Amino acid sequence: MSLSKVILASVATVLATGVGLVACVTNRGVYFLEASPEIAGVDRTASQTQLILPLEVNIAAAAAFVKLGFGLEPAIQFQSTSFVTPRLRTSQAQTLVALVKSYGDFEGEKVAEALSNFRGRVSAVEFGRAGSPILYIELPYWTHQLEENATSGPGQRISDEEAKALVAELREAFSVKLKAREFSEEKRRVRIWWY
Repeated sequence: MSLSKVILASVATVLATGVGLVACVTNRGVYFLEASPEIAGVDRTASQTQLILPLEVNIAAAAAFVKLGFGLEPAIQFQSTSFVTPRLRTSQAQTLVALVKSYGDFEGEKVAEALSNFRGRVSAVEFGRAGSPILYIELPYWTHQLEENATSGPGQRISDEEAKALVAELREAFSVKLKAREFSEEKRRVRIWWY
C-alpha cells in the first residue's frame, strides 16, 4: 500500500473516531501522533496541544539500543556495525553519545559536551555506527524547525549565510577539536564520522 493511501486511511479512521491526529513529514520519514478525543469540560491550553519535535524517546530503551549496537554489554555477545538512532533532541543524543567512552579518536563524553553548545540551534541529531561512531546533525531552514521549538506557524527563514556559519562552528568543534576523520554536508544535513 502506498504512503498516500496509508495516510488517507489513517485520516479517515481518525475522522470516524473523533480522535485528533498530527502528522509530521520529514526527510527521514513520517511521524504520526494520535491524541485522545476531547473530553467535555476540559480546558486545554496552547502549551498542552503544541507539538515539539523531535519527539521524546524512551531514553532507557535508546541507551539499551546503543549499548547493544556498540557491543557495550559483553555478556550479550552481540553488536551491529551499522545502525543509527531516530531523530533525537540534542539533550537526548548527548546521553547516548556519552555511553561510548572511547572508540579510536572518538571520546563520547567530550563529544556529548560539545553537542551541548548546539542545543536549540539545530533541528535534530542522530547517533550511530558506520563501523565506528557517526553523528548526523540536521540544520533548520526556518526558525520554527529548531529543536524543542513550540511556536505555531512558520518562523523566519534562516539564511544560507547563517547556516554556513553554523556548519563552520560544527566543523571546528567536531573535526578540528574532537578529531572526527570525516565531515561532510549535503544541503542542511551534516555527517560527522570518527574511525
